Formats: sequence, structure tokens, C-alpha cells
Amino acid sequence: MSLEITINDAIKDAMRAKDKVALDALRAVKSQVLLLKTEAKGAEVSDEQVITILQRMVKQRKDSYDQFTAQNRTDLAEVETAQSKVIE
Repeated sequence: MSLEITINDAIKDAMRAKDKVALDALRAVKSQVLLLKTEAKGAEVSDEQVITILQRMVKQRKDSYDQFTAQNRTDLAEVETAQSKVIE
């Protein structure tokens, strides 16, 4: 099963569980995958490309966490940490 299908299934599970943090993170991942597909003019996206997207998104979340922590915004830092755990 491709990662794209796995992501879609995880979105459905998060909706059923009413897990807002997971749902937000997974929708962001799906959005990035769709952007990559659009750039490739509708061609299939390989699992390696999806993994690269996931790694980039985790790095972005960790950078945001560091910035929020430096500014004493623990509420936002906790959200970023939770989303990076979902993406990983």
C-alpha cells in the first residue's frame, strides 16, 4: 500500500476519533502531497518523494517549536510538538 493511501486512511481514522491535532497534521501532509502532484502535472508521487515531504515537515515543526519556546509561547510549542509526533 502506498504512503498516500496510508495517509488518507489515517485522516479517516483521525476524523472518526475526533483527534483535531492528528487531523490538522495529516491534512497538512496531504496538502503538500497534492502540491507535489500538481507540480508534476498529475504524475504519480513515489513513496520516496512522500518520505522527503514528511522529513521536511517534521523539520519545519521542530524549528517552529524552537522559535515558540524561545518566545515563551508554550501553547503553540505544544501544538507543534504534537503535530511533529503525528507526522513522524
